[in-house]
Amino acid sequence: MGALRDLPVELWRPILASLVGSPGALSSDRQDPFSEVRDIVIFLNRDVKTHSALLLVCKVWHNVVTELTHEHLHLTSEVQVGVIANRFEESRRHSMKKPLGTCTRRIDLQLSNPSDQCLNALVRILWCTPNIEILVNSNYYMAMIPTFHITPPQAQTRTEIIDALIGTCSKSLRRIEWTSNEYPSWSDLMRVLRTATGISSLTLANIYGNLTERPSQYITLPNLKTLVLGDSPSFSHASLGNVPLNAFLTMLSKSPEQLPSLQRLEGFSPFSPDFLRTHGSKVRIVRTVAFTPLLHEIIATCPNLDTFVTIFPHHILDLLSHPSLKRIGIFPISEDPVGVPQAIFSAYIMKPLEDLLCQIDESQLPKLTQVRIRNVGTLANITDHPLFLQKWWKRWDSRGVRFDDKDGRPFNLVPSGNNSVLDNVRRS
Repeated sequence: MGALRDLPVELWRPILASLVGSPGALSSDRQDPFSEVRDIVIFLNRDVKTHSALLLVCKVWHNVVTELTHEHLHLTSEVQVGVIANRFEESRRHSMKKPLGTCTRRIDLQLSNPSDQCLNALVRILWCTPNIEILVNSNYYMAMIPTFHITPPQAQTRTEIIDALIGTCSKSLRRIEWTSNEYPSWSDLMRVLRTATGISSLTLANIYGNLTERPSQYITLPNLKTLVLGDSPSFSHASLGNVPLNAFLTMLSKSPEQLPSLQRLEGFSPFSPDFLRTHGSKVRIVRTVAFTPLLHEIIATCPNLDTFVTIFPHHILDLLSHPSLKRIGIFPISEDPVGVPQAIFSAYIMKPLEDLLCQIDESQLPKLTQVRIRNVGTLANITDHPLFLQKWWKRWDSRGVRFDDKDGRPFNLVPSGNNSVLDNVRRS
C-alpha cells in the first residue's frame, strides 16, 4: 500500500468517493423530474460491505473513508442521532484541524415521533456541522392511538434547531426541505430565508401555526431556482386554499426581483394568479395535478415552459396549447407498491390513462418531443398491457415524440409480463 499512499490525495480521494457515495446525493437542487436518480435510490444504493472493507485497507484509507461516509447522514432513529452527536462532539474536542462534523454536507431526517432527548441531540449535531448544504426534514408524527379517521398531527420544528441551523451553516445552506408533517413557524422560516440567501431549492409542505395578520415583509431570494409547496407528491386537496402557503406566495409576488432565478415550480393550488403573473415568465418546469383550478393560467403565464408533470390519477386534463412545451410526465400519486385485481386496475388506471393520453394527443403542442409514464407504484402494472403501450408508442413515434418509461426506455423495448403478445405486436 506504500506506493498507493504516495499518490496525491487529489487522485484517489474522488475514486473512493465514487465507491462510498451515491450519485446525486450532494446535488444542491432537486433531481430533474425525468432523471432516473431518486432520493429512495440514493438511500438504497449505500453499499455497507464496501464501506467496511475500505475502512480496513490502511489507516490513511480509514480516515478518508470515515470522512466520506459522514458527508451524507440519513438519521432514522434516536439511538443513531445520539451516537452521531457524541461522535461529532468528541471529534471536535480532539481534532482541532478537521473535526468530523465539518465533513457533513447533507442531513436527511426521518424520525418518527422524536423525543425531546432526540431533538436535543440533533441540535448538538447541527452545532458541529458548519458546512451543511442540504437539510431534508421528513420527520413524521403520528397519533398515539392511530385509526383510519385520525389526521396526523402537525408539529413545529423546534426554534433551537432553527437557531443552530442559522448559527452554523446559513452561509453554506443551498437546499432545505420540510416534506412531512413537521414544519417551521412563520417567524422561524423568515429568519432562515433572510440569513441563508444562498438557498437554491426550498420545499415547504406547510407552515406551522395560524397567521393572525397579513404578512407585510419584503424578502428576496436571489438564488432560488426550485420552489415546492404543498403535500408533495400527491398535492391533495389539503393544499388547496392553504392560508400560510398562499400568504407566502403573496409575499413573494410584489416584484419579479424577489425571485430572479426561479425555474421550477411544484404544488397544488397555492399557485396564486399574482404570483404567476409576477414570475411565470421564468418558469421552465411545473409539476401539479391536472385538475388544479389554475392549470390554464399556469400554462398561459409560463411562456417559456419546457416540462409539465401531472400527477396521476388526477387525470382530467383539458386540451392544452403551448408554443414551447417539450416534455410531459405522467407520474403516480404514490410510488409505494400497490396490488389490485386486474378488473379494478383496468377500470381505474388504464381507462383514465387512455383518456389522459388522448387529451395530450389532441392538444396543440408543436414542440412536444417526449411523453414519459413513471411506471412505479399505482402505475407499475401498465407493462402488463402491451397492446395499450404498443398502440401509443406507435402513435407517438409517428409524430416524432419519444414515449418512454421511468428509466427512459422506449415502451416498445420495455419487458412485459406477457412477452408473447408483445412480440406479436412488435412484428405487426
